[in-house]
Amino acid sequence: MWKAQYLPLKIIYEDAYLLVIDKSINIVVHPGNKNRDNTIFNALLYNYHFLRDLPRAGIIHRLDKDTTGLMLVAKDMLTYIYLKNLLKKHKIIREYETIVYGIIKNDQIINLPIKKVYFNNIIKMIIHSTGKESITKLFVKKHFVKYTYLRVQLYTGRTHQIRTHLSYIKHGIIGDPLYKQLNISNNMLFDLINRQALHACYLKFRHPVFNNILTLYSKLPKDIQNVLDFLKKISY
Repeated sequence: MWKAQYLPLKIIYEDAYLLVIDKSINIVVHPGNKNRDNTIFNALLYNYHFLRDLPRAGIIHRLDKDTTGLMLVAKDMLTYIYLKNLLKKHKIIREYETIVYGIIKNDQIINLPIKKVYFNNIIKMIIHSTGKESITKLFVKKHFVKYTYLRVQLYTGRTHQIRTHLSYIKHGIIGDPLYKQLNISNNMLFDLINRQALHACYLKFRHPVFNNILTLYSKLPKDIQNVLDFLKKISY
């Protein structure tokens, strides 16, 4: 039996049917063998005891432990089914901001299948022909010396999808400990951020009951903003 635990949640939207959380760093979303406590799941059970009756406490999509930003949660089964169906049909728009190594010159779409593998009991995703369809859209926001600031839109939502795709095309995310670029280091950047510079900044979807379009934003957290400010200084 999973236990309810107090954990501060930053809620940026809530009504009788759903809520949207702005997730902080260093928080696991779902309990697992190594992280049974102090997760978003446990916190939801504490704040909304009725979510015990829903799959995954109503969580529609998850974020990695050190990825920040917006997460969608349903409060009842009909809303859960509706939102899961929207997600399956790619009708929930999810966008991220990230900073990567190297210069990506143009907007592009990465369409490469992803498969789960295990390295020393650590789950890692790889590009593989037998993997699941995975589509990531890249939009270039700004170039710096040796770095690119991107807006990223998920069409599919595989585990570690953005991190895996960007690493595969040799433009890994700054600070990513698992999909890090080989032979690339910048100690000054590592002093500014100690996790992957990836933030879920935007959600857009149709409300299951009110039928209006909800558009929600989350500003960049301080550590990623600090990296951007640093890159601006060394680019001039």
